[in-house]
Amino acid sequence: MKFSKYLFIGGAVALMSVTSTSCVGDLDVKPDDPNVTLGLTTAEQYYGVLAQAYGGLVLEGGISVDDGGAGVYSRQLWNLQELCTDEAIIGFNWDDAGIHELAFSTWSADNHWLYECFCRFNYQIALCNEFLRTINNAGNLIPEAEQQVLRAESRVLRDLSYYHMIDLFGRGPWTDENSTVGAIPPTYDRTELFDAIVADLTDAIPHLKPAAQQIYGRISREAGYMLLAKMYLNSEVYTGVARWSECAEACKEIVKTINTLVPDYRYLFCATNDKYVGNGEILWAIPQDENTLTTYGGTTYLSGGAYNGEVDPEIYGLGGADGWGGPRVGTQLSQALASNDKRRLIYEGEFNEGLENLQSWTKTGDGYMCVKFVYTPETNYYNEGGKNSTTTIFNSTDFPVFRLADTFLMLAECELHGVSCNGLEYYNKVRLRAGLAPVGSYSADDLLHERLCELYWEGHRRSDLVRFGKFSGSQYLWAWKGGQYGGANTQSYRDLYCIPAQFIPTLGQNPGY
Repeated sequence: MKFSKYLFIGGAVALMSVTSTSCVGDLDVKPDDPNVTLGLTTAEQYYGVLAQAYGGLVLEGGISVDDGGAGVYSRQLWNLQELCTDEAIIGFNWDDAGIHELAFSTWSADNHWLYECFCRFNYQIALCNEFLRTINNAGNLIPEAEQQVLRAESRVLRDLSYYHMIDLFGRGPWTDENSTVGAIPPTYDRTELFDAIVADLTDAIPHLKPAAQQIYGRISREAGYMLLAKMYLNSEVYTGVARWSECAEACKEIVKTINTLVPDYRYLFCATNDKYVGNGEILWAIPQDENTLTTYGGTTYLSGGAYNGEVDPEIYGLGGADGWGGPRVGTQLSQALASNDKRRLIYEGEFNEGLENLQSWTKTGDGYMCVKFVYTPETNYYNEGGKNSTTTIFNSTDFPVFRLADTFLMLAECELHGVSCNGLEYYNKVRLRAGLAPVGSYSADDLLHERLCELYWEGHRRSDLVRFGKFSGSQYLWAWKGGQYGGANTQSYRDLYCIPAQFIPTLGQNPGY
């Protein structure tokens, strides 16, 4: 049984004020207590409350936003991780206020994308905390051993949001299930957040079910280790102290049980990719379904949202709606993906590779179209005969949060920093799947390039550029960095986003802003 069933039980049983909650002036956002408002009397209802927390990554609601669809967690996160890099850009054919500040590295504390994203993280944390309080009332409805698993899942789900908070904003309020609801929580700096997240993950991960035993859509032990590995991977950025050995050890825990890449890269991003989720290459995914789990974020945003409206996208399965003409392929991304690289899922058509003109995006305009995320199943990937055309913009392709190929490249990075962990072997496995020749050695620049080609548009690029020292400054320039077509120097303090203005009185501001 797919876990997504419970998202709808959760929606019916524990609505949690998802249409009205605002986080202005309230860092400890509190959903309605489902025990008080409705009373939970079955195990299925408790699972529904947890499903609300899982659903927070893909569904609308919970925070006050100008556009509910644009306020979805995965879409907010993707914008802040990708639009400020060489992988993607949104042109002036979209006039969303503040969106171009992300691309030009000119954001300020009053940018509403930063505010909404920060609110979304805090609301997601609040949902997880609420479940952890609620599950204590389950009694004999759920066996204690299973309750322990559910608590661990909720904690790791909460730590995902804290990971995004520490990575993007560097500081934030710390709350857990023991925090006093309604009180102003303590503000943690980057080191304090790191220590708290790692401690929580280290304690929770052993209680998660291994991927081979876990239900689709729920967090496995391997997924938990991947999140822990991500924390260690970026430890030097977050705390000033490198922890490459710890990162490698966490990655090794994953490859003990999951160690095989999907033979065809394309199939990881099509409508039947759920077969690879959990106990497969996609270690952690956000489930989607065009009929039952619809969202304007996730892969809907990265497929239909990114398809040019003047191009017929039926070959990719979008037959009943027009593309929105949103994110375009960054010039440097296109140039990095060689023509013989099987990961080059880019539609060129009559478009120009360059991005000099960001005005209207006609079918002969500037910017290629990304077709990494499609609507079709792997059995009819190019939609022969139109047999797999959807009639809606919503996509059934699950959004990959973490993948095994990333684990392999993380091991390669650990070896680059002196850890013996078969990094070269793992690096070459990723290249071989792409149809590229193996190499006998690699440099830091090679690895950053490989991460670009393997993981583009999956929400990792900003973090990678920061870790490799290529995000700010003038060492690496890309189209429109710093607001100039040829790229320009940007200030080092922009390696972190600023704290939104609404939260400065409580949290303070990051240096440089």
